[in-house]
Amino acid sequence: MSIELWLTDKERGAAMCIEDIDNEIKRQEKEEIIPFEKPTNNDKQKQSNLCIDCGKACSGLRCITCHEKTFEFYVGRFKFKSKKELDLVIKQKIKKAEKNVKLYDELLLTVVNELHEEVKKRNYKVTCIKILDWDGQVGRWSFCRDRFRGGIFVIGFFEPIKEWHGVTLYPHKRNNNPKSSLILSLRQKWSESVKRRSSFVRCEICRNYNPQLHHDNISFNEIFNICYNFFSDKEKSEGVGDDWWLHEQEADAIPDEHPAVKKMLELHNKVKYRWLCSYCHKKEHSKLNKVENNDSI
Repeated sequence: MSIELWLTDKERGAAMCIEDIDNEIKRQEKEEIIPFEKPTNNDKQKQSNLCIDCGKACSGLRCITCHEKTFEFYVGRFKFKSKKELDLVIKQKIKKAEKNVKLYDELLLTVVNELHEEVKKRNYKVTCIKILDWDGQVGRWSFCRDRFRGGIFVIGFFEPIKEWHGVTLYPHKRNNNPKSSLILSLRQKWSESVKRRSSFVRCEICRNYNPQLHHDNISFNEIFNICYNFFSDKEKSEGVGDDWWLHEQEADAIPDEHPAVKKMLELHNKVKYRWLCSYCHKKEHSKLNKVENNDSI
């Protein structure tokens, strides 16, 4: 065997006496050389049991949720690196779009026509949309002012029936979970019933503009867990507002006299509110979640 294979780069080519070389060879021959073994799948799983994106426990490189987000996503002739990238593009288009006028944005129309299962099922096609803000929420759409409290509402003009109807620009994110529809229905009913914000109100923490009502002494989720028992077995298993064309929103599918709605409004009479901006609202919720997690340990 060549002597150079046993020497370091620094030693290789250097002038060494024969005695030094012999001693180096003898020393290395005494060392135990451990052959390289290719790691097995079990070894890899032991080494990496956390998703590299979200940090949650998983058996591979990414959890299923994050793995799906890495797939390329096509909408008509538009290509996106992931659904997340599509969501960001849609969000920016909504933000920059002129409000209360007809819009013919190719991507937004394609998103509705190709990804909205209810639209496809009825063989409808949206040909233009409107993004309604407070000023545009009048007449037939006046309910949006109370229900969304300053938020936007998107409507589309559908062919061949030639009618305007509410529609989401995120159809690929629609949740068919029955319990989620019940939560949304009560949230919308609550939003219609609570006090209105005057133009002079500011966030009670940072004095920022456009605050929203924050449940201070009991969360909405806690209230919902009580009201959930007032829904029928059928509503619990199937949800409400499943007919998208018949109901603009989930709240349209249950009457104000529904036992769950009445109980929800009754419980809200005991709620203490604060006007908080979006940032402070999220911050307070984070504090509450930390306290709840510590109590459960």
